[in-house]
Amino acid sequence: MDIGGVVREMCRDEYFSHHLYRSLAGKPFMKKNLREALLRAAEDEYKHYLFWRSVVGECSSRAHMFKVFIYTVMFYLFGLTVLLKILEAKERSATAIYREMVKLRPGLREEVERIILDEEEHEKEFLSSIDEGRVKYIGAITLGVSDALVELTGIYTGSLGAFENTLSAGLTGLLAGIAASISMGIASYTQAKNEDRASPGLAAIYTLLAYISVALLLATPYFIINNLMIAFITMVVIALAVVSYLTFYVAILHNRSYIKEFSETTILIFSVSILLYVLGSILGKILGLTSSPP
Repeated sequence: MDIGGVVREMCRDEYFSHHLYRSLAGKPFMKKNLREALLRAAEDEYKHYLFWRSVVGECSSRAHMFKVFIYTVMFYLFGLTVLLKILEAKERSATAIYREMVKLRPGLREEVERIILDEEEHEKEFLSSIDEGRVKYIGAITLGVSDALVELTGIYTGSLGAFENTLSAGLTGLLAGIAASISMGIASYTQAKNEDRASPGLAAIYTLLAYISVALLLATPYFIINNLMIAFITMVVIALAVVSYLTFYVAILHNRSYIKEFSETTILIFSVSILLYVLGSILGKILGLTSSPP
């Protein structure tokens, strides 16, 4: 192990964490107890940085501001809980390195062990302070998004064989999505009520809004693109982006494999889509909605 290189990297990480926590603490709508926890963590990280700087010399870099910007974007996209889970995994890895380091540099043991305790305390404080609605009701959101993706991509795939213009396909999918969102909201309410969750009403709202959001996203290409195939391809790209977002969120939140989650959901969606395309083509010809090739 290159002790000098490792310590310098730890020093940079502490400097970066100090600025990131301060940046997050200043975000609007941050609860008071969480803001205070982030500011305390920022202060501790700065002390850690000063310690490592005394060991290896100056290690700060302007590049850390770009990293802070990237993590801030992640904060707005995925929320604080997911961001802190990512940082938590990073800190856990750093803690393991610290423990190995003290074996090689016993003289640093006392200060390094104090740093490890600080990091563990930060984790406990963050977990006790976070109360994000979308995390609490992630099951309801996942239910709405997953069902919308499977059902509506299937409908739009089937429309390739059943319709000859984008407007008809778009209206069919959108109306089906709105009707299904209400049905799914009621189902989510009933499920949450039977499972004695905190708020069945909020569970229903999260499911309904998730479903309608996906329905609007998938329908949009059909109202702005005149070519049915191009609109369909655009819809598929949007669907894959939604799948990627949701599976990343859930994978980080529950410590699952992102690749596995993404692959399973994508295979399911495309399997249903192919089945409904075949069915739509058959029904389109039987009902005379599409013209047969000469």
